Amino acid sequence: MDKMTKYAVIAFWIAAGCSTIERAREAQNAVEGAAAENAVAVARAPADFHGHALSSLVEYAITNRPSFASAALAVASARLAMREIDADSPLVGSCPWNAPRLSVSGSYSERTEAQHAKGFSFKTQRGSPSAALSLDLLIYDFGRHSAHAHAQAERVLAAELALSQAGYTVFEDVCGTYFTLLEKRALCEVAATNLHECAVHADYAQERLESGEAKPLDVLRAKLDLARARESCVAASNDVAMAAAEFLKAVGEDAAAGMRDGLGRLPEGSLSSVCRGLEESTATAEEIFAVARTNSPAMRIARAKLRAASAEVDYAVANLLPSVSASASMSWTDPLWTWGWGVSAVQSLFEGFRKTTAVDRAVVAMHQAEREVAEAEQRLSRDIELVTATRDNAREALRTAEDTFKTARENLDLVRRRHEVGEASRVDFTEAVADYVEAMGNRVGAFYRGQRAEAAIFALEGTYPAYADDKTVEELE
Repeated sequence: MDKMTKYAVIAFWIAAGCSTIERAREAQNAVEGAAAENAVAVARAPADFHGHALSSLVEYAITNRPSFASAALAVASARLAMREIDADSPLVGSCPWNAPRLSVSGSYSERTEAQHAKGFSFKTQRGSPSAALSLDLLIYDFGRHSAHAHAQAERVLAAELALSQAGYTVFEDVCGTYFTLLEKRALCEVAATNLHECAVHADYAQERLESGEAKPLDVLRAKLDLARARESCVAASNDVAMAAAEFLKAVGEDAAAGMRDGLGRLPEGSLSSVCRGLEESTATAEEIFAVARTNSPAMRIARAKLRAASAEVDYAVANLLPSVSASASMSWTDPLWTWGWGVSAVQSLFEGFRKTTAVDRAVVAMHQAEREVAEAEQRLSRDIELVTATRDNAREALRTAEDTFKTARENLDLVRRRHEVGEASRVDFTEAVADYVEAMGNRVGAFYRGQRAEAAIFALEGTYPAYADDKTVEELE
């Protein structure tokens, strides 16, 4: 290698190091605002979710949620760790590439001597500059690198699967809060319907009292029912506000800013329409588990960690064996040049049972990871059974609630007519209104409970959700 080539190589490594430092400093400067104790929130224009389908809300949340970005950074970190391990691979091995350790050093020294001859005198010798260049290369490590690289490769896979799981978590959170918001909005309309019925009844009772057809107690009871209906409306409105805050958090928006902007930007929900964001699934719990057992991100992460733990056992065993390395060096001490090379083999004889204990500890960690796989499978089986039962019960409850709703509406119409002619008491009318309102609420709750269960099934199964994104309008009056 001629002198110009040597200088070019040195310049390349210096430039690479400088660019790395520059990127690191730029990253530090970017987080200074967030790290400051008196950090000021960055003003953001509130997103308009009006009219957006569920699929677009999920896509928005995936690109906006900090938790998903954090999972993506964990993947990048695991891959960089893999690069570090690959740089230490031996020259003879499954990956015959090694990044040698090249280092350079320089020094300058002077020596001053004090002499006592008829008093003190000092003598300084001429400075002695020196420089050295050394190269270390691992030749063979008896499987250490291979085992370590295998373990880290499984960790990279686990990080990638954790990113996929984070996506399903975002999907389930958005679906859950979305359907809950629509449910609370519809229930708010249920409360408003109850308030309307109670207000009409209170006015009617007042008219009958003025005409002498009713007693003051009937009016008092009607006003009491009206006051309770107003309280129910306030509580329902508060439920909507809380559901809206949870929805904004699920999509990665500032809940406070969204609430200040009002609820008009959020998805609309009403009593006369239902938003079917997901198609109805027909698979049984056994069929879902058969797919989820090998496809669920949680199960695949647990198995990847088990494989990584097994590779760590190989690494601990290989660490009991010797290692072979080579080195070369060149030094200069004015005016002399020296150089040399050598090959060394190192085998530890006794380290206080540290290495054998490390093997035993790696085996214990592997067995622990094995138990975690079994625990994850049991947990997955239980969750699938529960969510499938919730889905089936919600469908049955919806069918029952629809029949009950129709009956309650007919009963209310009949009791209202009978009450107007004096054939039904105030208690009969109040009960009829309560039954009607309860049937409306049960119908809404059963539908959206089923939709939340559908979202949970897709998240547990680890399959792409089947979006419906349609709205069904029904005549309720």
